[in-house]
Amino acid sequence: MAIKDILSSRAARVTAVMSALFGTTGVIMVFLPRWLEVERGLTDSQIGVVLSLAQLARIFTGPAIAFWADGAADRTTPLKMVSIAAVTAYAVFFFAAQGFWPLLACGFLALSMTQAMTPLIEAATLRATAQGKMPYGVARGIGSIAFIFANVAGGAVVAQFGLNAVVVWVVSGLSLTVATAWLGLPREPGFKQTRAARAGAFGELLRNRRFLILIFACGLIQSGHAFYYGFSTITWRAQGLAPETVGLLWGFGVSVEVAFLWSLPFFERRLSPETLILLGAGGGVLRWLVMGFAPPLWALWPLQGMHAMSFAAAHVGAMRLIYREAPEHSQAMAQTLYAALSGGILIGAATMLSGALSDQVGARGYWAMAVIAAAGGTLALLLLRPPVRVPKAADH
Repeated sequence: MAIKDILSSRAARVTAVMSALFGTTGVIMVFLPRWLEVERGLTDSQIGVVLSLAQLARIFTGPAIAFWADGAADRTTPLKMVSIAAVTAYAVFFFAAQGFWPLLACGFLALSMTQAMTPLIEAATLRATAQGKMPYGVARGIGSIAFIFANVAGGAVVAQFGLNAVVVWVVSGLSLTVATAWLGLPREPGFKQTRAARAGAFGELLRNRRFLILIFACGLIQSGHAFYYGFSTITWRAQGLAPETVGLLWGFGVSVEVAFLWSLPFFERRLSPETLILLGAGGGVLRWLVMGFAPPLWALWPLQGMHAMSFAAAHVGAMRLIYREAPEHSQAMAQTLYAALSGGILIGAATMLSGALSDQVGARGYWAMAVIAAAGGTLALLLLRPPVRVPKAADH
């Protein structure tokens, strides 16, 4: 297949939108908590509330957006519209909000919009890569490289120009997301489902016991990252690490994730999606247990490398099971229900808990994350299918 055919494919265009979005969230996740602390004077507990409100509400906002997306005549329209809402909401958040309550309200709108884009772009990537011109692991890996770039370059820019550089980066990155979505994504006809049909598909998912086990198990495993996402930068800065080092640590973790994603065919030939989820749970338990001891810099590098297990392995396992087992006409809803738990109510509650723990016990708050990841792994054991009994000759 010619390179120009790959670059002009729908998968490449969707990957460009994903990269613009991840290149923005890579700065939001790493430096927004610190910006709220230094530039707006919030405490760790207040930061936890600001970051978690949109996550907690995602159990309502996510399915509402997905319900709309599954009925769109053009599947790209919801992503395009939400991208415009996101850049507008962040501009208001950064430039107009002062004080805890305005920051909470505006932060809810801004974070809700960027969080809503993730399941939409994941569903679009799975559909586009199924056409065979670009593997899912390659597309997702490119998005993760954009996240790494944001971690590392963002750290350097913040060190050079101060934390208000976060504002410029995020608004510019979301503007690029708008441009790549509106200019790059061609029309993709949807199913034009009636409201009743979409409601029926939603109910069908909620009655699927295996699907519910999947999203709750993986939701808990991913929620174990709450302390890391919300307070690792604050914790490491308190230990004396420079902003550049913090960015490199984040970038290194995602770079190992990229190596895993680009080697995905090797792993998927040997490991089932269910096994990948269990590996993610085990990696999370070990990672958060050790991180709770506030280890020195030399130990943080291998712990960051475990991101390929604690996040990527569990995420890929979940994506494969959702794509394999959810009906095509409810893929956006299935993705959003998963995201509403893994990146919504469960991680929202864990983030709020993390804020209180960070104030009270510092890095030892990671130990609560180990318990959450262990709970997810225990639940994921129910996903293992019983072995198929092959009748012996004597049975006939």
